[in-house]
Amino acid sequence: MPYLILMFLLSGMVGGAWFYYTDTQERLATLRDNNAKLMMVAETNQETINNLQADYKLAQENMLALQERAKEAEKYQDELAAKLRRHDLTRLTLQKPGLIEKRVNNATDKIFSELEIDSGAEPPVPADQPE
Repeated sequence: MPYLILMFLLSGMVGGAWFYYTDTQERLATLRDNNAKLMMVAETNQETINNLQADYKLAQENMLALQERAKEAEKYQDELAAKLRRHDLTRLTLQKPGLIEKRVNNATDKIFSELEIDSGAEPPVPADQPE
């Protein structure tokens, strides 16, 4: 009888150890899988952060270029306003309508062409150059 109790105790201990071992191995496998997933997510997050930083830097450069172009446009606008103040276009139009009309039409065509180019159109090929 004491051997029977001892055998039950030993088998219970071996069974418990076996259960503990298999359960621990399953948990470790789950932890390894989760760790691998976390590493992939961390790499993806780092790539996203790097891309966002590069995009931000490019946006800053574009903003600076745009500010520079805006300054140039304001300077050009001031020059045009000064020219218009110096010339009485109404008087010139009445005196030389053909000359003023030609200049206004040429300037309008130039501005529209520049707007089209800024909007993504191909620049026109000059008449003296072959296509």
